[in-house]
Amino acid sequence: MAQDTTNDLQGPRTPSEWTSRQTSAWGSALGVAFVLLVCLDWLLVRLLWLPLFSGLFFFLVAGLLVGGLSFRLARNARPMTKKRIAGGVLLVAFMSILVTICLEYRHVTNSIGSPPKFASVRNELVREVGSSARIDALVSERFKQQLTRDFPPGGPVGYVRWTLASGKMELEVEGTKEIVSTAHRGLIWPARTLAALLLTAAGLWLSFEALQSSDPVSNVLAPGEEYEEID
Repeated sequence: MAQDTTNDLQGPRTPSEWTSRQTSAWGSALGVAFVLLVCLDWLLVRLLWLPLFSGLFFFLVAGLLVGGLSFRLARNARPMTKKRIAGGVLLVAFMSILVTICLEYRHVTNSIGSPPKFASVRNELVREVGSSARIDALVSERFKQQLTRDFPPGGPVGYVRWTLASGKMELEVEGTKEIVSTAHRGLIWPARTLAALLLTAAGLWLSFEALQSSDPVSNVLAPGEEYEEID
């Protein structure tokens, strides 16, 4: 749970007394949270969410980190109802996952023909022009064309359709055929994506739930304060 030990100079308010100042604070906090999540999600996409499901843990961590930073802005919106907090958390988590899917499509498209794929074509280009850089662009373009043809309208939507259908495709470039695929396909993909959404939302919720209180809260005992043991 995020901590807030600052003084509330405006005195206690109730969640129903929603002001423009609170709206601005909550909107700013959600905007900052979204931008920071996109940055962290970009890093995870570059690692393609790590092998299997191990990368999902970092979506929870991302939610906690981003929520903790954004709480500095969101505390000015206190007090808030649980429903309002949950709505904002789910909105930001959902939007960040949509961006993550687009980033994933771009990353897979740019790396679908990476070595050792199309080794013979690469070797031929090295002998002819001294570089194999052109093959990556050729494979990427052919992949996008085939997505558009077989899974319209192509782009991120076509990528999702292809991933759910099989996640494998035969591409022909410069007379050489190769089977290309993505690491997460079939039913694994929606399960992984939904889990990432829920874990991101959980991290944000744990950071923002203290906004329900009209007074600053802390999980740190004041000097000399007695503590209670919980069985």
